[in-house]
Order: sequence, then structure tokens, then C-alpha cells
Amino acid sequence: MSAHVASAPTVVTHLEGACFAAQIRSHTIIVDQPAHAGGDDLGPMPLELLGASLGTCVALYVQRFLQARSLPYDGLRVEVSERKVREPARVAEFEVRVVLPAALPERYAEMLERVVRSCPAHNTLTLGAEVAVSIEATAAVDAIVG
Repeated sequence: MSAHVASAPTVVTHLEGACFAAQIRSHTIIVDQPAHAGGDDLGPMPLELLGASLGTCVALYVQRFLQARSLPYDGLRVEVSERKVREPARVAEFEVRVVLPAALPERYAEMLERVVRSCPAHNTLTLGAEVAVSIEATAAVDAIVG
């Protein structure tokens, strides 16, 4: 049986144009569109954050794996490429490339691949997540629209 753990919500607010601020705990991430898509390119696009989440999650799990075995990890790099499709608009495939700073002993190769595939971002993307949506209007919006 899976345990459900709730976290504080990420709060996204409109700043200007196509630019938004995502508040995550005490951190703010600016998200925007490139100029050719009507934004000012002040930050990554929303969909780019999926690849960043996947790549940083994989990197953390790989770093911890290497550290626990006293293997070198300084200079570790994870590259995430995306293949997008239009119908419906989405990322159809992520390609994750883990670049290690030194050769990995053969006995760890299969274990490391399992580690990469066990990070929560990978699990979420491969197993899916339900998305519940609700729409609410504030009194201020009601007064303007009404």
C-alpha cells in the first residue's frame, strides 16, 4: 500500500506578459517564454522544467550512489534531451545521458542503471500521476468580470 505524503503547494503568480513566478518553499523560480513565443525570455519555459527536474533528480541519485561507494563524482553531468509532439502537445520522450567523471567498475553498471530509474522524477514520468484541477474565482475577479 502506498503512503501519500502531502507537501506545501507551489504557488504560481503572474508577473507580466508571459512571465510567472513559481514559489517553492523559500525559493522563487521565474518562468517565461522566449521572445519568439511572446515572452521576454527571463527564465525557462514551463515544459523545460520537466527535463530539469528529471535531470537533477537523476544526478542526485547517481551522486549519492557514487559517494556511498567512494567513487569519484566531481564533474558528474546529466544531459536531458526531449522529443516533442503536437497532438496533443507534450514531450513524447526524454533521453537521459549520465556522464560520469571516471570509468565505473563493471560490477556497478547494472546497479547504477537501476538507481537512475528509481528516482522519483523518473517514476512519476514513467508511471504517471493523476492531476486534479479545480477553478476558483476571488472576490476581486468576480467584481471585475461581473
